[in-house]
Amino acid sequence: MSIVALASCGGGDTASDAAATPKKDSIVNPVCIYSYDSAATEIGFGAFKTTARKEVKGSFVSFEISGTKESDTLLNVFSNATFSINIQGLGTGDISRDFKIKKFFSALKGTSVITGSVKSVDKDSSKITLLIKLNEIEKDLVLTYTINGDEIVLNGSLNLIDFSAEKALFGLNKACEDLHKGADGVSKTWPDVNIYLSTKLKNSCK
Repeated sequence: MSIVALASCGGGDTASDAAATPKKDSIVNPVCIYSYDSAATEIGFGAFKTTARKEVKGSFVSFEISGTKESDTLLNVFSNATFSINIQGLGTGDISRDFKIKKFFSALKGTSVITGSVKSVDKDSSKITLLIKLNEIEKDLVLTYTINGDEIVLNGSLNLIDFSAEKALFGLNKACEDLHKGADGVSKTWPDVNIYLSTKLKNSCK
């Protein structure tokens, strides 16, 4: 009798107690589907002049990105994307300078547009490799990406020497000789160009 009495005073839950305990509602994370939005996409560049490397920034306002798809992962939206950038649509805020830059591109072979495609995405290193065609030469261009919410931002650098553009670059420096002089009086146009791209994706979350 004493053993039975001790058991009946134990602190263990009975079957009826467990049944009476309400269960917490399970948390369901929303599933979001992302898609490309051309109106929320910007492509910019930064060229350098003077020996002190003063950056002159500009943007391409006429471009097309094709082959995107809807995906539940932001980067997968662009996994098969191709792009075309119209050189005549560039702008730096200075009409005279824009004319000279467009003239530089016109000296390159078949370069009324810059074309390319997404070649690969490395999520471990946060790198995207693009295949770029410029001056009828195709080269890989590796950009670093960051993701902030629905926005993807890419940055990298393109070297015009890799695309055999030395002659055209010399012509640009000659046309801008005085404007590309720094405090030391030396005129310099650098072959490397920074590339900036940002895009904010549309999303539908359920």
